Amino acid sequence: MYVSSAFYRYIEYLLREQKNLEEKVNTMSKAELVSLGRSLVATYEESLRGFDGWFTNFYIMDKMEEETLKDIVRNLISIGFQLLKYDRDITKAWYEMEMSEKKRMAEEEAKKKTASSIV
Repeated sequence: MYVSSAFYRYIEYLLREQKNLEEKVNTMSKAELVSLGRSLVATYEESLRGFDGWFTNFYIMDKMEEETLKDIVRNLISIGFQLLKYDRDITKAWYEMEMSEKKRMAEEEAKKKTASSIV
């Protein structure tokens, strides 16, 4: 399993530019935000595929120190659970917003029907 050095150069770029990117988010258009978001998710997926490759490669697992494995797993727990919590929270907020919008539309429709039946 070989990962290109271009991927690691891109990771280095992102790590160097994290603060700048965080600041740019405030002035980005919706299209730019979507593009950056997709790029970040693709990068995270590639990184996770790398970890998965390590954990499924007997040679690597046999050679890796137990303390290193513990460190990796602890970090995956920390990072992963933070992502899962955020996923849960943002999905719940989206669902509640959608339900609120559907309720509002249903109420408007009911008002229209009531108004038309009065006339």
